[in-house]
Amino acid sequence: MINDLTVNWGMKVEDILIDCLTFPIATGQEETRRDGIETINAIKALKSEYPQVQTTLGVSNVSFGLNPAARIVLNSVFLAEAVKNGLDSAIVHPSKITPINRIPSEQLEVALDLIYDRRKFDDNGNVSYDPLTKFLELFENIKVTNTKESRAAELAALPLNERLQRRIIDGEKVGLNEDLKSALDSGMSALAIINEHLLSGMKVVGELFGKGEMQLPFVLQSAEVMKSAVAYLEPFIEKTDDKGRGKILLATVKGDVHDIGKNLVDIILSNNGYETVNIGIKQTVNQIIDAANENNVDVIGMSGLLVKSTVIMKENLQELDSRGLGKKWPVVRSQCLLCCCSCCFLPLICLLFLWLLVRALSLYLSAVCGCVV
Repeated sequence: MINDLTVNWGMKVEDILIDCLTFPIATGQEETRRDGIETINAIKALKSEYPQVQTTLGVSNVSFGLNPAARIVLNSVFLAEAVKNGLDSAIVHPSKITPINRIPSEQLEVALDLIYDRRKFDDNGNVSYDPLTKFLELFENIKVTNTKESRAAELAALPLNERLQRRIIDGEKVGLNEDLKSALDSGMSALAIINEHLLSGMKVVGELFGKGEMQLPFVLQSAEVMKSAVAYLEPFIEKTDDKGRGKILLATVKGDVHDIGKNLVDIILSNNGYETVNIGIKQTVNQIIDAANENNVDVIGMSGLLVKSTVIMKENLQELDSRGLGKKWPVVRSQCLLCCCSCCFLPLICLLFLWLLVRALSLYLSAVCGCVV
């Protein structure tokens, strides 16, 4: 089919999207036991022969017939295995999956046994271990609300420092402000809370996403909690008495709406003697240049989250050079890449961007303006 579409109809391989299909594996019927394996093998074989072809999958069909709590676990584990074997996209409601790190180890192990049909037999050929039977036992009388309550209780029992980090990892806003207040009341500085606990949580999120153990909706959920935490802590971030250390323009590039890292950089720089001009999201190169000229800035900082933002940033730099502006402003770029088929989520955008900006400002202003920074 792929050869027909490409040779006879002129389609590009990368424009072809194939649904690899899956079927329920929890029916108990012998003929459905290996359906999960067959789907995973089909994805692997397809990507091996046609690396550029796009694959998709309606995930939740694999768990049809199970109770809601069991379905969430099986959906999540099956999706993670499919991604490991080359799946590019999935059709699934975010409420019907959960990050792998939130799944108890026994449930995870049995779900994998069920997907890969790891039944065990005795010497007489009788089944001595059936992962389907075990999976049903694990979720007997378990409801989705019970698992949420259990996670909430587990979170509440953690020490404050660990709880702050865990809130970022789990994307849990309920009780966040109370925990932040407790941390501040204990004598911890706002910047210490951000750098030592919140950003360490984002690092874990990035690692989980990179390994395929956390899906994009949960990454963004964690980012929203981070954004809320920074907004709460902003009034408590200590300000330096230094003034006039330089002026920087901050912008999220065209087509990108993500601004958490950029806004954190804005807060920290503005509280440490730098003047910032934050022009927001979805900014074209013309808007960036106009704002830089109007505000007479020393440095331009461009930020983005999406993969395509890399291309936009490159085009922006080329446009600056074509207008003879390449040497007028040092440009610092920071990107937090997200794509479901690779391990390229870089969670330390805030620290990296901040370090690069401070370094760029220090070098530039020291060399050009004679400022000691």
